[in-house]
Amino acid sequence: MSAEANAKSMSIIVTKGTLDWAYPPFILATTAAAMGLEVTMFFTFYGLTLLKKDLNLKISTLGNPAMEMPMMGMHMALPNIVSALP
Repeated sequence: MSAEANAKSMSIIVTKGTLDWAYPPFILATTAAAMGLEVTMFFTFYGLTLLKKDLNLKISTLGNPAMEMPMMGMHMALPNIVSALP
């Protein structure tokens, strides 16, 4: 086996673009890199908001506030509405 085959690596999937989910993937990635692991981060559609220069992150206890949909002329966060239903 080559040294490249023995190299340790870590892949992290970033799925949310909210403030409370912004720190964990980056903390894990920098810690793993400091320990000598090769780190790959994959950003899903909503995770891409963390890569923007001007961040407008929100905190939500329900749903995913990055997923806003125009409803009745207003921009309402559909996951927040659906998850609040009984």
